[in-house]
Amino acid sequence: MKKLLKGHSSLIIRNGELDIKQMKKNHLEIEQVRTMLRKQGVFILREVRDLYLEPGGDISVKLHSKAGSVTPDMLDLNPRDEAPSTLVIEEGQIKEEELRSVKKSKEWLLEGLQKRNYKKIEDILYGEWSETDGFYIQPYPKENSHIHQKT
Repeated sequence: MKKLLKGHSSLIIRNGELDIKQMKKNHLEIEQVRTMLRKQGVFILREVRDLYLEPGGDISVKLHSKAGSVTPDMLDLNPRDEAPSTLVIEEGQIKEEELRSVKKSKEWLLEGLQKRNYKKIEDILYGEWSETDGFYIQPYPKENSHIHQKT
């Protein structure tokens, strides 16, 4: 009974991959997840190893070990600042307004994807792009290929 009243955590990102079923179950879109992460100081999805949606709506984030812990000051380094990422593909759809905001074209995106052997936009769950890191693409998992069909 206690679990019913309080709820339980949902694992939205597991080992760096979005769990589409959990996102749909919790009525989340990718941009909502990105917004929650930015509020936690995480501006690039690729840094996230695991993300839990807690019963109260908060999130708990575990970063990949290379993205956290040691600071540049600890190593006496002067790293370059990373540019924030822009979501350019969401659930198999090109986000043209976001492309325009970073002064890129649909043709530029398609060419970049083709160079990385992505042939169909519809097969991509999400794609981020940043000036400093380039593309980060996550295709739909093979076992969830039926989920990304628009209804």
